[in-house]
Amino acid sequence: MIVDLLGHKDYIRVLVTLDKKPMYFNQLQRALNLNPTQIDRALRFLRKGLWITPRTMATDRGRILVEYSLGKRGAAFLKSFKTFSDDAQRRKVSLGSTEVAELQSLYH
Repeated sequence: MIVDLLGHKDYIRVLVTLDKKPMYFNQLQRALNLNPTQIDRALRFLRKGLWITPRTMATDRGRILVEYSLGKRGAAFLKSFKTFSDDAQRRKVSLGSTEVAELQSLYH
C-alpha cells in the first residue's frame, strides 16, 4: 500500500496539505489546483488505507459536509517521508538535483 501511495504524487500532496489543517473537498481542490476527479481518487485511496480520517457533519439545510484530516497512519508516513526527503537533499550530488527538487516540491 505504501508503494501505491508513493506512485501518486497527488496523494502525497493531499496528505501534506491536510497536515496543515483539516479541509473540505472544495478547499483541497483549490489548495492543490486539481480537478474533482483527481481529488476524489486521492480521497478514496487515502480513506481506504486509513491515511486520512473523514468527519461528517450535517448543515442546517440538510446537506452533509465531510471534513478530511490527517490520520495517525498518514502522520507517521509524512514524518518518515520528510526524513527520506531531507536525506535525499543531503545526497543531492549523487541523486541529482532534478530528482531531489521533484521530491522537495511535494512539500510546497
